[in-house]
Amino acid sequence: MSASIAAVGLPGAQAQEAFSDATGWRVDVQSTLQIIHERSHLRSEYGGGDARKSAGELRVNIGMTCEQEWCRGTRVVLKPRLWLGDEDVPAFVPSQRPDGFAEAYAIMPLESVELGAGKRLVGWGPSMLYSPTNRLFPDNGAMSPRREIPGKPMASAAFGLGERGRVSLIVADPRLDDDAAIDSDGVFGLARAEWNWFTEHVATLGTVVAGGSGFEPYLGGYFQYGLGEAWTLGAEFAASKGYATSDPDLIRLSQNDREWTWDGTIGVRYGFASGAEIGLEFIYNGYALSDQELQNPAIAAWPSSGSKPSRNRPLHPFVQERYALLQSTWPKLFGDRRWGLTARVQQGLDASARDAFLELSYSPTDATTFFLGYSHSSASRDLAISRPVERSGYAAFEIHF
Repeated sequence: MSASIAAVGLPGAQAQEAFSDATGWRVDVQSTLQIIHERSHLRSEYGGGDARKSAGELRVNIGMTCEQEWCRGTRVVLKPRLWLGDEDVPAFVPSQRPDGFAEAYAIMPLESVELGAGKRLVGWGPSMLYSPTNRLFPDNGAMSPRREIPGKPMASAAFGLGERGRVSLIVADPRLDDDAAIDSDGVFGLARAEWNWFTEHVATLGTVVAGGSGFEPYLGGYFQYGLGEAWTLGAEFAASKGYATSDPDLIRLSQNDREWTWDGTIGVRYGFASGAEIGLEFIYNGYALSDQELQNPAIAAWPSSGSKPSRNRPLHPFVQERYALLQSTWPKLFGDRRWGLTARVQQGLDASARDAFLELSYSPTDATTFFLGYSHSSASRDLAISRPVERSGYAAFEIHF
């Protein structure tokens, strides 16, 4: 089970206004205190028993915008985190412990170019859980709603491309886990171009070229197209000749063979007037683990994300080549904005395996929210090792300031 609370004394509106008048920087401060207790039951293949997490986390988000002439438009974002808790979990269960700073970066506009530097989380594309074109942050955090994905150190530049396009360039430290079999020297580089059309039908088209620091060079693209006001189509894919730059004499994974392989998603979403949304997505994972690798707990049981999202392998939530995702969010359950519901089912299409997740939320006031969540995993004997947690539940309470 899990629970979460948010509360802290921070500068009020008057103090923030006084600071802005004195320094020429507009400041916005928001805070959340989260207290969480979670209990997970392990499969018999991992000895059974329970894994527990109990923690309190203070999340402070500070945004500063310069209003002086010499730095007008410059933005500074700081997201310090304070954590106190206890975890009794094996290595293959993601930790709840956050980085000291989830993000800390600055962005400065210089004429037609926007420059950025610091620790930052970036994302794009239409995929609901896993982004094939974003190997820096393939897991967008939706798999674990009460846990944040931390940013990574990077430098960036962005500029316009015609009337509809924009180019983003990134050089980053991907913060890969230590692995003697992976050559992770150097830096990760990424170039992304995106075009948007706001006509009768809203559309987005993007291309990505990236690689380095452990990752083989890859290229990909994504597309999103709105059909009227309710329906949206989306697709995203990436391809590379192998996935990670590895030493085959140490740990050889089939996905790192020097062969061209790809992964991708294609889906459709329907949005209701109330703000609710339901989406269906089909996923292909050409980098799926082999049958032999699926029997190795050190490979098959490793989580798709933990203290660091990247682990030099495609971090699909499912280990199969083909699977489907059905997801729905209801921010106004029962027609009341204080109730919310998120439901998700992932179904394997190559073999029998299913993950289900449900989270119910209730906000008695605008500043407080209670959460109850439950997940359950079922898999055939051949895939059981890849799903170490059979079921998990949490209760949470948050207070926002």
